[in-house]
Amino acid sequence: MLISDFVERIQEDFKNLAELAGPETGSIVERIGAAIEPALQKHFLEALNDLVQEFNLQDGAPLNVNLEGDTIRLSRLVPVNAEDSPAKTDYSARIALRLSDDLKDNIEHLATDVGTSVNSWIVRSLERSVRIDPSGTSVVGRHQLRGKGRA
Repeated sequence: MLISDFVERIQEDFKNLAELAGPETGSIVERIGAAIEPALQKHFLEALNDLVQEFNLQDGAPLNVNLEGDTIRLSRLVPVNAEDSPAKTDYSARIALRLSDDLKDNIEHLATDVGTSVNSWIVRSLERSVRIDPSGTSVVGRHQLRGKGRA
């Protein structure tokens, strides 16, 4: 999917609407459409980011967004097989956490925003963190994918 295609379609819609008012208005709107292109791209990417974050909080397999120039690619890290994924119903272990009031408030707001309980939000966040190591190592079930690449 190309970001420029999305922006061009919005600009074309504005231009078509403006031409109903006459060629002079159409010309003005065309120039305004070119000027707001960076803002349209920014808002599109923010909306996509919000969508991916909401999806990742509600789904077991995280969705990844790769941005390569003007191209957006979505991919998902899926367990190799169902036997390797943790049982979704075995939530009997407990951990007591001490958090700052600000962090607690932020977590409560995030959980409310996606319509889930604080506990469910924390469990999903921890499950994602365990599956994707911050060092770049992707973990799928018990198998680890490691390697180095060069750009």
